[in-house]
Amino acid sequence: MIFDAHTDVLWKLLNDPSIDFYEDDDRLHVNYPNMIKGKIDLQVFAIYVSPTIKSSKFLVAIQSIDDFYQIVIGQKNRFKLATTYQEIETYLDQDKKVALLSIEGADVLEGDLAKLRTFYRLGVRAMGLTWNQANEVADGIMEPRGAGLTRFGQEVVKEMNRLGMMIDVSHLSERGFWDVIEQSEIPIHASHSNTKKICNHPRNLTDGQIKAIIEQGGVIGVTFVRDFTSTNKEPTIDDLLLHIEHIASLGGIEHIGLGSDFDGANPIKGLENAGKLENLVNVLLKYFAKEHVEGILKQNWLNYYKRVLR
Repeated sequence: MIFDAHTDVLWKLLNDPSIDFYEDDDRLHVNYPNMIKGKIDLQVFAIYVSPTIKSSKFLVAIQSIDDFYQIVIGQKNRFKLATTYQEIETYLDQDKKVALLSIEGADVLEGDLAKLRTFYRLGVRAMGLTWNQANEVADGIMEPRGAGLTRFGQEVVKEMNRLGMMIDVSHLSERGFWDVIEQSEIPIHASHSNTKKICNHPRNLTDGQIKAIIEQGGVIGVTFVRDFTSTNKEPTIDDLLLHIEHIASLGGIEHIGLGSDFDGANPIKGLENAGKLENLVNVLLKYFAKEHVEGILKQNWLNYYKRVLR
C-alpha cells in the first residue's frame, strides 16, 4: 500500500480530453493501470491552473474538479473521494482507491475567501498557497523579492485552519514559509519537495525548514523530479535515497512521505511512472527497517491525516 501526495494528472486531462485515465496510456505517469501496478491506494490529485491562463482561474479550477468527478470518480466505483480521516480509513478497508483533492496555488481564489469555502464544499482538503510566482496570498519561491504572507494570505491561513484544510508549503517563498509556521495552528506539509542540502535547488527545503515541519508534526513528501533530486545528468533512485537519509538524520524518519509530482515534471530514472514504484520499495528495504519503509510509503501520511483532517 502506497500513498502519493502529488500528481498533476488533472492538468493533463484538462488539456487533452482524448486521454482515458482508465486505459494504459503512456501519456500519463499516473493512470489506473499504473496505480494497480505500483500499488498506490491513496492519491492526492492537484488542481493546477497555469499562470498563463488569462480567463478566470477560479472557473478553470472548477472545470478541473468537474473532470475529476466525471473521469476519475465517474461510474466505475473504483475511487472514493475522502474528505475526512474516517473516510480514508473506511474506503481503504473497502479496498477502494482513495483520492484527496488539493489546490496548487491560491491564485484560483482570486482574492476571495468565499471561493476558498466553495472549494472546501466541493471536497478540496488541501491547498498550496502559491505556485512559483507571487499571488494575492504570498510570493512563490521563484519570485525575486521573496516576500511573505500578505494580509489576505494571513486571512487564508486562518480560514484554512478553521475549516481544517491542510496547508501545503511546496513552492512557497522562504519568508512565506516562516510566516505560515508562525501563524498556522495545525501542522503543515510540503507535498513535493526535496532537501537543499543534497540538491541546491530553490524548490527544495533548507535544514531549518525541515526541522520546523518535523517539530510541528507535518510531513515532507520527497519528490521524483529530476531537477530537485540531483544535478547529475540522469538522477536515479539512489540520488533520491540521499534526500530520505538526510531528512531521517534530522530526526524526520516519521515525517517522510512520497510526493511524486508525476505528470507535472520529468521523473528520475527508475521511477518513470507510477507503475515503477516497486523499484523504490526494493531500494528502501535495503537501507531501512520494514516499519520505517511502511512509514515512508503510507503510514506517515496516514498519521498526518489523522492529526489534521476532521
